[in-house]
Amino acid sequence: MSRLRTYATALSFGAFALALGACSTYNTATTGGFSDAALVAQTKGVPVQVDGSVGGVHGAPLATAVAAAMPTMVGGKSLQYAPCEPNTECAGDHLVWTFGPADWRPASAHPPALATNVNWFGDVRPAPNNVAVKLALFQGGTVVASTSGQVDVNNPDDPAFKALIATMTDEVLSGPDWLDDVGLP
Repeated sequence: MSRLRTYATALSFGAFALALGACSTYNTATTGGFSDAALVAQTKGVPVQVDGSVGGVHGAPLATAVAAAMPTMVGGKSLQYAPCEPNTECAGDHLVWTFGPADWRPASAHPPALATNVNWFGDVRPAPNNVAVKLALFQGGTVVASTSGQVDVNNPDDPAFKALIATMTDEVLSGPDWLDDVGLP
C-alpha cells in the first residue's frame, strides 16, 4: 500500500510541475445566451479581433497567426475565422483576443497574493516572455463565453502559443458544459 501511495504522490507532483511549466487556462465561463447556431451561420467566418502583442508581433501579422492557430472543428462544428482590421472593433457577433504582459494579470492570479512565501520550488514570478491572454465571444453585443490563459513564448510561431490558442478557442466555442450548468467556472 505504501508503494502505491509513493507512486500516487510522485504522479501528483509530476502533474503539478507540468502544469506550472506549460500553458494554462483559467476562469472559463459560458452563459445561457450562447448560440452555436449563430456561429455556424456566419458563412464568411467568425470575425476575430486581436488586440495587444506577442513578442513584438502585433496588428495584422498577429491576427493572422491567431486565426491560423484556431481549430477548424470545435464541438463537431466546422468553423472558419475572419480577422478584422487591426485596432478596430468587429461588428456583430465576434471573438476578441487580448494579449498583454504577465503583470497585466491581477495580483490574485499570482501566488504572492496568498501573503505567504510559496517559493519552495523556485521563483513564482512569471517569466519575462510570459504572455497573458483573454478571449471573449460576443453575441448580440454581450459576452456569452470567455476564458483567460497564459504561456511562456517569444513569438506567435511557438508551438506552445498555437496550443494555447487552440485550447482557449475550443473552451469558448464549445458552448456550456455541466460545470456552467451548476455555476462553476
